[in-house]
Amino acid sequence: MIKVLGHKNPDTDSTCSPIVYAWFLNEFRNLEAEAVVLGELNKEAQFVLNHFGVVAPRQISSVGEGDKLVILDTNNPDELVEGYQLAEILEIIDHHKLQGLKTSNITNVTIRTYGSVPTVLWELMAEAHSNLPRHIAGLMLAPIISDTLKFTSPTTTGQDREVADILAQIAEIDIDTFAAELFAAKSDLTGMSAEQILTTDSKDFDFGGKIYKLAVLETTAPVKALEMRAELVSEIETIKSRENLAGMMFFVVDIINSAAHLFVSSEHEAQIARKAFNADFDESGMMHLPGVVSRKKQIAPMVEKAVLS
Repeated sequence: MIKVLGHKNPDTDSTCSPIVYAWFLNEFRNLEAEAVVLGELNKEAQFVLNHFGVVAPRQISSVGEGDKLVILDTNNPDELVEGYQLAEILEIIDHHKLQGLKTSNITNVTIRTYGSVPTVLWELMAEAHSNLPRHIAGLMLAPIISDTLKFTSPTTTGQDREVADILAQIAEIDIDTFAAELFAAKSDLTGMSAEQILTTDSKDFDFGGKIYKLAVLETTAPVKALEMRAELVSEIETIKSRENLAGMMFFVVDIINSAAHLFVSSEHEAQIARKAFNADFDESGMMHLPGVVSRKKQIAPMVEKAVLS
């Protein structure tokens, strides 16, 4: 059985895309495949599955010798399942830059500069286009909307828009209405601890041999998180100490106004942020970054450059 999976701290893309591709491998490649996830689903991903009546994938924490893997939405070793080095990686499908992953076998790799993995899958699943079930089309549409912030992120391409329009017709979905519901689920902080808010959408990056965690909260109601700044900053210090991080930054991305608010917990990260974004922190301890919404294209590259310079 092939395990199809995404990255740790699964978001909507790393939840839905494995389900879609496992379905394709089973139905059109005559391969036995199972979608799995590496952790608890966030509220947005769970909303999508509920909306289309799909059962959440099984959670796993490790793999080993004899396992066969297809990895989607990442090629970053720090984000992969424990034990991946012992498994056979059959295929990698991603939309991020190369991160230095080494495999023990020859692997099919497809990386394309689209806003979301389903846009890549659409091109790889041509024979399935005329037989795409409504729920599969919906599971492909949701990550495109989420990852591109409904086509407002600089990661958006014309192909993302074209594919989304086709999928919306198949899924019988109005994109504007569905996006509003999706972002409402994404913005719901009810019952979440400071740690959960900081780590639900966080990624670790190796910048010059040191690990930095860049965490993002995409929301239509940023004031809720901004009001928790003191608690969140304190928790950042706890996470840094526990995980032995060189630094951590938390970006509250305002979906409506296409801007980010940055929190840091020490002068070390503050200096990096000033250099990275050519801006300063206000009297409340936040840095306001108009137009900054994408970790992949606008945040991580700038922070890496600042750290290494």
